[in-house]
Formats: sequence, C-alpha cells, structure tokens
Amino acid sequence: MTTATHRSFALLALTAALWGAQPLLVKITMRELDPTTMTALRYLLMSVTFFVLMRWRGLPLLPPPRLLPALLFMGMTGVALNNIAQFTGLQLSTVSNATLIATTTPAVTALVALIFLRERLLPIEGLGILLSVAGALFLVSKGRLEVLLHISFNTGDVLFFIAQLGWAVYSLTGFRVMRHLPPLTTTAWAGLFGTLATFGYAVLTGQLHVHAVSGTTLACMVYIIWIGGVCAMVLWNMGVKIVGAGQAAIFLNIMPLVGVGLGVGVLGEEFALREAFGAVGILGGVYILTHSRQIMRRMDQRLIRRARELAARHQAATSEARQAEETPTARKKG
Repeated sequence: MTTATHRSFALLALTAALWGAQPLLVKITMRELDPTTMTALRYLLMSVTFFVLMRWRGLPLLPPPRLLPALLFMGMTGVALNNIAQFTGLQLSTVSNATLIATTTPAVTALVALIFLRERLLPIEGLGILLSVAGALFLVSKGRLEVLLHISFNTGDVLFFIAQLGWAVYSLTGFRVMRHLPPLTTTAWAGLFGTLATFGYAVLTGQLHVHAVSGTTLACMVYIIWIGGVCAMVLWNMGVKIVGAGQAAIFLNIMPLVGVGLGVGVLGEEFALREAFGAVGILGGVYILTHSRQIMRRMDQRLIRRARELAARHQAATSEARQAEETPTARKKG
C-alpha cells in the first residue's frame, strides 16, 4: 500500500469524524433557520471560500466547458439534493433513523460504483463492507433486533434515503471529474452550482428566510460552513481521487462512532458493552477494506507455503515408496 493511499485513508477518516459532529450542530441551527435557507447560505459562503482558495493557490478559475455538465450534476445531487433532503428529514423523523439509514451509504455507493463505473471489489472487500454496515446497524439499534424489525419509515426517512443516494452519485461523478480537475476546483464549482440550485428552489417554494440569529447559531454555522463544509469536502474529494468512491464510502461508517463519543462526552449518555460490539464491527470492517490487498497477499503467501509443504511431503513420500519398491528388487538380484 502506497504512502498516498495511507494518506488518503487518514483524510477520509478525518472527514467522517468532522461530519459525525455535524448532526448535533445542525439540529441546534434549525431552531432558527429552515433547511433550505441554511443550505443556501452555507454553500454560498463555502463557494466564496473555495474560489478565494483557488485564487490564492494560483489555480485556473474556469473549468473546461466539457466538464460543466458533470459539475452541475454534482451540485444538484451532492449539494442541493443531499443537504435539503437531509436537513428536511431531520425535521420530520428521528436522529436514530437518520443514523440508521446513513449506514447504507457505503453499500449503495459500492453497488452503484460496481454497476456504473465497474469498480472491482475483492470478496474480502465485500466482507469489510458487510461487517462495517453490520457494526453500524448494531450500534444504532443498541443490539436489539426489534429496533430493526419494527422500524417505521415516514416521509423524513424517505428523504434520508434520497440524501444518501444523492451523496453516492456525487462521489461517483466526482471520481471521474477529478481525473481532469483538482479536488479544490471540483468542489468549488459543484458547490457554486449547488448554491444556485438551492437558491432557485428556495425562491420558487418561498422557503428563503434570512434574518438575525443568536450567537450560538452563528457559532454552529461557522463549524458547519468552514470545518464540516469547506475543510471536510476538500479532504473528502482528495481521498476519493486516490482510492475511488467505493472504498471511500466505507469511512462514512465512522460517523456513528463520533456521534456516540459526543453523546457520552457532551450529553453524558451511557456507553454499554453492546455499543462497543458495534464500534468493533465498524472499525473491523474499515480495517479489512483498507488492508484488503495486504490480507489477500498474506493469505496467498500462506497458501503458497502450504502448497510447497504438501508438495515436499508428497515428493518425500513418493521417494520413500520408490525406495521401498527398489529394495526387494535389489535383494532378489543379489
């Protein structure tokens, strides 16, 4: 595994941690701002920041015209659709359901990548995905099967699914676009198109409400815009560019771990042994996926050594058998 791959895994893990802290802050912010207004303001300021960074780094401000449709598609799916659906869903459903449904993103992304981008997954990588998803489901359900069997899906839950699908499409499209554009340029233009789409939607539906907010909401918005927004999206696209969308998506299952940690550290929630089992499953799945080729190489080496040992034993047994057959013959000749 190359140094660049290791660095990409670290960036993706950090991104998932930054995003894992956002639901609590989003919930606080929505006490004063509606989802569409928050999405529009968030990505307006994020886009301005991205273009300032591009100017500072001396990157070309204009992408090739042939990439504009793909960037527009990324903005529509990963920015406008994902954020509006997710933030609106939080008003209509529970945080538990949002967390539970978010665990399907790696599987959805990997499946879509397999079908449309033909990204290959080793069987052991599939095992890593299944183990990580199982751990996330165990974590958010607190190890109780009835939570999973009796979950009810309302409009908010459907919006959560739509948000995950939008993010999967954004990641997969971005993987191809970033073969020709730097991650910062890709993120900036996708954010700009997403901002325009969100503002258009807000105006048409009458959901754009800009007004003064409290200091707490402003502090939350600072995190949501520049830490969980600008920093996280740049780091995410940098990681996706190296390892691909399918492998990157598995790191999203780290988010429930961050949520549990914040619940214990900030809200004083209990962390029982059953939650620990879920955490082990998530980290175990991430480890298997990120070290899949190393694991396969070790398994191959062990199989080769075993085959050589068996071949040597077979050769020794054959030699002994031949010697046993030649000994009586030699005696008869003597």
